Amino acid sequence: MLNKHDHLSRRTLLRGLGVSMALPWLESLSFAAKSSTTTDSQPPTRTLVTFTGMGFHSQHWWAKGAGADMELGPCLTPLEPWKERMVFLRGLWNEQANNGVIHCMQTGNMLSGAPMSKTEVRTGVSFDQLMAQRIGDRTKIPSLVLGCEDALPGLQDGHPLLYSSHISWSSQVSPTWTETRPALAFDQLFRTDRKRGDRRVVDAVLEDARSLRQRLSLSDRQRFEEYLGSVHEIEGRIKRADKERDADAWQPTLAARDLPRPADGIPTDIPEYWKLMNDIVLLAFRTDTTRIATLKYCNDGSAETHTHCGAKDQHHQMAHTQPAELIPLNQYFMSQLAYLCERMSEVEEGNGTLLDNTSIMHCSSMLHGNHDSKQLPILLLGGGGGKLQGGRVLDYLDSPNRRMCSLFLHLMDWGGLELDRFGDSTERLTGI
Repeated sequence: MLNKHDHLSRRTLLRGLGVSMALPWLESLSFAAKSSTTTDSQPPTRTLVTFTGMGFHSQHWWAKGAGADMELGPCLTPLEPWKERMVFLRGLWNEQANNGVIHCMQTGNMLSGAPMSKTEVRTGVSFDQLMAQRIGDRTKIPSLVLGCEDALPGLQDGHPLLYSSHISWSSQVSPTWTETRPALAFDQLFRTDRKRGDRRVVDAVLEDARSLRQRLSLSDRQRFEEYLGSVHEIEGRIKRADKERDADAWQPTLAARDLPRPADGIPTDIPEYWKLMNDIVLLAFRTDTTRIATLKYCNDGSAETHTHCGAKDQHHQMAHTQPAELIPLNQYFMSQLAYLCERMSEVEEGNGTLLDNTSIMHCSSMLHGNHDSKQLPILLLGGGGGKLQGGRVLDYLDSPNRRMCSLFLHLMDWGGLELDRFGDSTERLTGI
């Protein structure tokens, strides 16, 4: 009987787990702290990955020196105020990204380092989604995956263009849904059930449970009743937590959203669009709705023409021809990071700021638009919860270990997930 209806049972249990996962971190921990001798008063570390495709101008992506004396190449000048919070990484790569068609194969494993099939969609789980699966239950949303350009359909020389449109992968064969519509991204954070309005999620779980209960054996029914009891306990814990907050426990800087729901659709103005998506990430972190986010500003092979930067041609074509007009576009990309740093630095958390408690990694699929992925342009920004020291240039080009996955092990460490290995790496980078 159980085998026959296993898919129903699993679906209901997952929805039940969805209720426990939907608990804000503060409410869950602060109530537990009332009956504990210890409290956690330290802000959590957030992890943000941002991405722009097709690299940067080949002559103007560089940094040298350290600290306040660090010199930045023209592409990086918007980050001048934040260079002491930045680590410029040179020489890292994903070896498997060089084994096939450029735009597809250089992007699909950006965050996993995994081999990619050339005949079907198959790669590896990205590190952000591994974090979401292992520790994402600490917040309402395990992870937030946003984009500012829809996925590209079709094939490139027989390879799925799906690879070039997604950096976040939930399974070997499934990219994570990338939300490109600001209003729907906002709804992910603040609406638990779009079809049922404000009705409690607990009610939705119990409704499914009523139809399932009669199909279980007597012994399994007892275990299932215990499970439903835990759902009720969760509901009560939420209510009590609202009344009993431990004064010593960390609290998000926002208890409720301070950004109105965006209008439906996608803004036609690119700067407005990108800023709005940045603001949604910031709001998600400030309310502790999630601690893991990826934001893909553009696809690899993007056909956008950024006239707001003075561009007269598509991004893809400019990346190939490397005209002087590419520099203002690259600077526009970096201005997104400067905006995030500025806004995060304004949010006080404990003895520091949201920026101190965030690890930002910006990456691209190739060093420059002529498909050089033997080394990747990587920046780290923020404080990593006190573990990331900025104002440095680290060169791994001649290092025996220059795997991107070695960097991901650090990012997962700082975010709260410590692993012995990930992807093609069993060791962390030296010097980070």
